[in-house]
Amino acid sequence: MDVPPSLSPVVIWVHNRFALWNWPQEATAELRREFPQTEFVVPASEADLLAALPRARVLIAGPLPAGAIALARQLAWIHSPAAAVHHLLTPELVASPVRITNGREIHGAPVAEHALAMMLAIARGLPEAVRAQVRHHWAQEDIWRGPLQPRQLRGSTALLIGLGAIGGELARLLKAVGMAVLAIRAHPEQGAGAADEVHAPAALDDLLPRADYAVLALPVTPQSQALLDARRLALLPPQACVINVGRGALLDQPALAAALAAGRLRAAALDVFAQEPLPPESPLWDLPQVLIVPHLGSATAAMWPRQVALIAANLRRLAAGQPLLAEVNKQRGY
Repeated sequence: MDVPPSLSPVVIWVHNRFALWNWPQEATAELRREFPQTEFVVPASEADLLAALPRARVLIAGPLPAGAIALARQLAWIHSPAAAVHHLLTPELVASPVRITNGREIHGAPVAEHALAMMLAIARGLPEAVRAQVRHHWAQEDIWRGPLQPRQLRGSTALLIGLGAIGGELARLLKAVGMAVLAIRAHPEQGAGAADEVHAPAALDDLLPRADYAVLALPVTPQSQALLDARRLALLPPQACVINVGRGALLDQPALAAALAAGRLRAAALDVFAQEPLPPESPLWDLPQVLIVPHLGSATAAMWPRQVALIAANLRRLAAGQPLLAEVNKQRGY
């Protein structure tokens, strides 16, 4: 089934310095095969994008140039391949009838696996083992006596700050390895899922002292900016590890570096940063108890085929007047 002419053209603007996040040509080809009567426009430059936006009915986009949304007065729907949409939510767009969807369901499972991998790496002292491998050094004694002395996840407690697509799947994985799982979610009435306990955000300060692993897995909103600041990091016990697979803006990085350097926290594993790439002068690079991963949480070869399937399903739903999959609540920001 093709979409009606009223939903054409579909403008696609997804560009990134990292090749994985660039919209692939085969994705456009797949959509054209599935919807042969629909016009798909892939601008080659910002100038071409700005020229295409006044006609656009559907926009598939990452970050946009300043003022771009104001040109797109015919829009019915925007799809963000990323889970984050805060960069799109201008006051004008929030107040408009334009619907927004995102890739949260696509990224949830791989990011949850990634978080588990980072937790296991920190628990078992693997960052030091990798550094020793580069030096051809048998580091058994070093690791045992170092800041990442091996321990088990089983029997420890994770606090998942965010219980959406990532946190919900991560809770299931952590229960399978024998951890106690506490969770914070904006609407705890939606249930605990696999977690042992679910609480409202107001309980965060009370839960942090119980956490061996504090995992940030929530979207950026005005309420979540720098959520783990110096005051809250000080509420964590000294054996605690901080894991961030959400967004860099959720965490006060200088405060984290200071707490780790002073021995007030055991470790951190970070996949996202306030500035990416992480600047070379960041003290986080040189802290032996920090695992730095260059924003690879959702990296998987299956990502773009899943994006195409979601977009195709939503084009049909939009044409039929049905609810969209993975639709964003614009007022909440996720």
